[in-house]
Amino acid sequence: MALLKKGSKETEDVRFFKEFEDAKNCFEDENCPEEDRIRALDYIIRHKEIYYVLRMLNELFKENRLEDHVYIDYAFSSFEHKPRRKEDFQELFKMISSDNAYLRNAVISFLQLYGEEVKNFIGDLLNSEDRDVRILSVNILGNVRFEDSATMLREFIRRENDVNALMTAIDYLGEIGDENDIELLNEVKERFKGDPYVEFGVNLAIERLKS
Repeated sequence: MALLKKGSKETEDVRFFKEFEDAKNCFEDENCPEEDRIRALDYIIRHKEIYYVLRMLNELFKENRLEDHVYIDYAFSSFEHKPRRKEDFQELFKMISSDNAYLRNAVISFLQLYGEEVKNFIGDLLNSEDRDVRILSVNILGNVRFEDSATMLREFIRRENDVNALMTAIDYLGEIGDENDIELLNEVKERFKGDPYVEFGVNLAIERLKS
């Protein structure tokens, strides 16, 4: 892959892309040479807001294909601004659920760079009335693993009443928590006494914490 010289980007824009649609069409065309598609992606990143680029990547790279890795890597290494807005994080969070493992891992690495901003946004999502949103937020905490992920999971477990959301959090706490969390997990088991699903999940998490 040829690297683009920063000083020559504007000149290259005029030479290769007369309009934004020219760059967009080039990047979306799998038959275009890799160097041209990289140049097109660079143009798009510099002319569009981050959420637009993220949405485009999410739509184009649903499958994990080796030939696409170069574009995913280039995009995440080229963003000049942090994700700040709700729309930015929503697109990033959609990628966490992608079937493309390479894209998911790229997003996780990217989010780890912006722990505080992302953590605050996830904190709001954990209080959403939508159970699916809460579950997605728990998955992000477990996968990205911020410094405060375990603490946020504990707080969520103490107040969550939906079994599916609760057990998702318990599963992750079993991976990133410590033996001090066993007391909390036993409290959950008592709170949902007689529920075999909860009992099985809690016991499994406790076994992990003890190992």
